[in-house]
Amino acid sequence: MEFVITMSSEKSKTDQYQIRLSHEFRAQLEKQAHKDGDKTLATWIKRILRKELQTRGIEPKG
Repeated sequence: MEFVITMSSEKSKTDQYQIRLSHEFRAQLEKQAHKDGDKTLATWIKRILRKELQTRGIEPKG
C-alpha cells in the first residue's frame, strides 16, 4: 500500500507536490520527523530540503 502526501500551505496557497511513499517508508519518515520535533511530515520534509539547499550554497526562498 502506498500513501500520497500533498504538501502545501493553506495560508500562502503555494504549489502542491504529491509524493508516493510506501507505508513502511512513510512510517520511518514520520518517526524521524517527530523525533526532530516537527509536528507534520510535510514540515519536516520542507525543513530537510531547505537545509540541503543551504548545504549547496543556495539560500532558500519563501
